[in-house]
Amino acid sequence: MAAVLAACADDGGSVTDASAVPSGSASGGATASANSDPVVLKSVWMGEALTTRVGPAVVKGDHTVVRVVVSTDAEGAVDLYGMFGPHTAAATLNAVRLLSLIQGFALREVTRGGGNESVEPGGSVELFPVFGRLPDGVASVDVFLPNVGVALGVPVMDAGAAAFDVEAALADAEIDESIKSGPFDLNSVVVADDGSSDTEKDEASTTVNVSGDVLFATDSADLSGEADGVLGSVVEQLELYPSGGQLAITGHTDDVNTDEHNQDLSERRAKAVLDRLGELADLSGWEVSVSGKGESEPRVANDSDENRQLNRRVEIVLTPTDPGEASTATSDVSALGSSGEMPEPKGPVGRGPDGVAIEVDGVPARISLDSVTRIGDYLTGTIKIVAERDASVSISYFGVPTSMYSLREWGTYQSTGFSLLKGGSRYLLADFTDGEGVNRPLTNFWRNRLEANVAQSLPVVWPDTGEDTITVDAPGGKSLGRPVLAVRLTDIPVVEA
Repeated sequence: MAAVLAACADDGGSVTDASAVPSGSASGGATASANSDPVVLKSVWMGEALTTRVGPAVVKGDHTVVRVVVSTDAEGAVDLYGMFGPHTAAATLNAVRLLSLIQGFALREVTRGGGNESVEPGGSVELFPVFGRLPDGVASVDVFLPNVGVALGVPVMDAGAAAFDVEAALADAEIDESIKSGPFDLNSVVVADDGSSDTEKDEASTTVNVSGDVLFATDSADLSGEADGVLGSVVEQLELYPSGGQLAITGHTDDVNTDEHNQDLSERRAKAVLDRLGELADLSGWEVSVSGKGESEPRVANDSDENRQLNRRVEIVLTPTDPGEASTATSDVSALGSSGEMPEPKGPVGRGPDGVAIEVDGVPARISLDSVTRIGDYLTGTIKIVAERDASVSISYFGVPTSMYSLREWGTYQSTGFSLLKGGSRYLLADFTDGEGVNRPLTNFWRNRLEANVAQSLPVVWPDTGEDTITVDAPGGKSLGRPVLAVRLTDIPVVEA
């Protein structure tokens, strides 16, 4: 079932066809608000159609509260339990995120409850997710609602102008003061599909992890014939910042051999990478540090050959003096190594707007993505999955395969497996690291079943690859010993917010 795009003409909720809204519609069921009106999203939950009105967002003291009104014309009550909360806290709003995709930050929701409501037939329910205080000067925000979509351009206004009692909403909220809300910088990770490297960029720095098995032969610090091809992505990053900055190169090994041997090997490998980068690029503006960590800082446990391979690496961190220089040259994220040929698909292939036939637990189903919307340095949309019959779904079916676990703190019941493909590079979902150091991808938390002929909405946010059309890929493989979805959606148009 395709999402319906609409704009709310007044706070009471009359809906106008999205094609009449000049500000442009957002893929995945939302229209960016052109004024103080809430943003309207259409979705399905528990087999029933819902309308969700989002906004305004109001800053009051140390907090920001967002009004969310959910209504339905269903014949029976619709239970919202599990709709907005993670599987470990299904009766909360904790999976809702307050974003600025223009400025590139996210805030966590901080209440203990609020998500265990029911919408009566023909009625509505008000929800008030609460976040930390927005930075001053933010005029509009974007709200990530799991199982619904991303509401773009939600207006921010003073409490006196809001059509609800802000003080009462905050007084009724069970705020958990132990949660650090942020704001936190959004991150982007790009992975070479052949496993040779992965690159992460945030506001301050760029980190490139290069596979030791690509750079070196076993137990050697002599660079291989393939090394220049992989280090070329590092050179591209260095050239984005003519003013230079700090460059840290660190070698890492697995746990095979002695601590002393591995420490020495990691240091020699880091030095070899520095020497070659000095031949490939001008490092005169960079303050360089070189070190080895041996086996002391593995990415994952050294408990299998596959994991040991992930731990053998050289980490290169660029902290430029002027991070803004990259933006004047090219899109920060689209510059993250997109060379190489696109990998062969591991599952069925088809145009995203048309949908692609897949199977979920042996049940025929269809997956689609009509379009995505470009806003700031990000793309957002809503993937739809519809099964012909009720289907059980394993906790990791829409997640990443085991081979990608080291890249992030992935969790179960999350739709983290959908990435963008550009050339030989895989762009993972946007995420942020919270105040406790936990990685939190902008992803869906979902129940482990699909209802017959009911669209499951999977909102997604990716870094912008700078293309007019995109390709979305779920790579397949296994996670926790269970199969992971493999499918490729092509020719998905990008529209401007």
